[in-house]
Parts: sequence; structure tokens; C-alpha cells
Amino acid sequence: MSYSKKGWSLFCTIIVLVLVLAACGGGEAKEEAGAVQTEQASASPEIQSTDTRIVEHVLGKIEIPAQPQNVIGLFVEDEMSALGVKPIMQYSSGAYYQTYLEDYLKDVPKLDTAAFNFEAIMAAQPDLIILGFQGWAEEGTYEKLSKIAPTYVFTGSEIQYPQNWKKNLLIVADLLGKTEQAEVVINKREAETKLAKEQLQVAAKGKTAAMIRIHASKELRLYGGPGGQVGTALYGDFGLEPAPIIRKLAWGEDMDIQTISMEIIPQIDADYIFLAVDEGRENQAEELKESSMWKNIPAVQQGHVFEVRGDVWITNGPLAYEKKLENVMTAIIPNK
Repeated sequence: MSYSKKGWSLFCTIIVLVLVLAACGGGEAKEEAGAVQTEQASASPEIQSTDTRIVEHVLGKIEIPAQPQNVIGLFVEDEMSALGVKPIMQYSSGAYYQTYLEDYLKDVPKLDTAAFNFEAIMAAQPDLIILGFQGWAEEGTYEKLSKIAPTYVFTGSEIQYPQNWKKNLLIVADLLGKTEQAEVVINKREAETKLAKEQLQVAAKGKTAAMIRIHASKELRLYGGPGGQVGTALYGDFGLEPAPIIRKLAWGEDMDIQTISMEIIPQIDADYIFLAVDEGRENQAEELKESSMWKNIPAVQQGHVFEVRGDVWITNGPLAYEKKLENVMTAIIPNK
């Protein structure tokens, strides 16, 4: 079965239709959602928008609207968008932001987490603020934000590790009153991944893969596994075999990202390479592609180098994950 982008979109549409019907059963996702709500004080589905409830997070207990309407969710915009909720401000760090969400966050003003603009936050009149990283709550920031609106804080480990994607989504969904929508998203992802992995293990049998990123810092980074944002998806969920150089240099709990020199390029013996180029490093990418070392590695000679977005592959949200899967399916099972 071939997968052009159009074919992949049709495949996803069919999966969604099936799972929307299946979601009524609740299943495992409903049980997990219930666990999250129990920890954070569950709310009755009959509650009106003027009611509030108490939830607990890493910095204590807060009282939030049962149905928040104006939410600032920093680094959980992916989860919010997947649940059909548009935040009133979006995360940025300097010039960096999650550009792959532009279709969902058009005209949403950015909030630089490196220097919080409290006046802008107050002017936006949020009724709930969600911080994706506990570090953003330090040095008095949490206290200032809490005076504007109830503020929920994730710990860094919750957002950082892709294994927590379901828990993260369910927490955001519980805060927003969107647990049923989360169940549909979870079921859709699990069904798509299962089916795609079966297809990929046939199409890529005996083949290996690698991911390289030209980082904004000019570093060449080799992404491995088995954990991490890249390895969990590429080598775990999608079932691809890492190239030998990956297992040699970038495999292990503390080794999933390795900075490499140009001298390592000839050793990248992958059949498929996914190349991410950060904004501003386009010239460096062209220099790499024109080098003889690059031109002589197997994936290049086979025409199996595929450019992908770095902000997608280092993010764990459901929308980023969909794009990761689409990248891999389009590359390995192209339209004949």
C-alpha cells in the first residue's frame, strides 16, 4: 500500500471516523483520565462555566474555573490545539517558537518565557495559566502570575519525556474540561501507530535509519535512542532499525543526542536519513550537502535523505507526533 501525502491524509481520516464511534466506549483512556481527575479534584459534567474546582499541581493547590475560556498554555499549545482549544497567548523563547502550529495559532500573540511581560499577560485577561516547565515559575514568576490568574505548573520531567505524552494530554484535557476529546486523540494515535508500524516493518525490512539536526548553535547533532523525542518515535513506535553508527555513538539513557564533527559523516551508514535544519542554518546545510563526505554516504547515494522540521521532532505533542509519522511514512512508503 503506497502512502503519498494525499493517501496518508485519507488513511488518517478513515481512522478518525472509526475512532470517533469507538470513543464512546471510553476504554483505557477513560480510566487514565479518571485517575488524573481524582488526583486533581474531579468536576461534574453538569457544572456551569461560573463554577470552580480545586486542582493540585507541583506547587500546591489552586482554584480554577470548571470550564476555562481564556487560557495561556505555554509549551502545551500542541495539546490544546489537538483538543480544539485556542490559547490566547503562545510560547516563544527569543526568536524561537513552534512554527509547525502556525495553522492553529494564527494571530495568537507570543509570550517570551525568557522575559515574561506581565503587563501583556494581565491585558490578555486569562482565567487560567499553564506553565509547561517548572523552571518558568522560579524567581517570583509564579507568584506574579498567580496574582493575574490561577496558574498550573508542570514539572520539567512531565513535558520533557515522550513516554509521558498520554499523561500530559490527559492533564491538559482535565484542566480544560476536554477529557472526551482527549480519548479520541489517544485512540487515534494508538491505532495509527500500530497500523503504520506493521507497514513500515515490511517496507523497511533490513534497512536502517538515522536523524541528523543542524542546530541553531551550528552543531551537528546525531539523534539516537532508545528514549528521547526522536528515538522513542523513530526506533520505538515506528519500529525502524537504527544505523550501526547510532548504536555506537548515540544509544543509551544519557547518550540519545550526540554532537558530531564533519569527520563522522562518512560513518553514517544509514539507508534513510532524516535531516532537520534549524532556522538560520540553511547555508550550513548547503555546505554539508555539497561536501564529498556527504555525497558518498549510502542514504545520499540512494536518494533517501528527507528534510524534516526540527521543532516537530523535538516536541512530544499529538500534532507534532502526527507530523513525525507522516514524515516517516511518506519517506519509506512513497507514492509509486
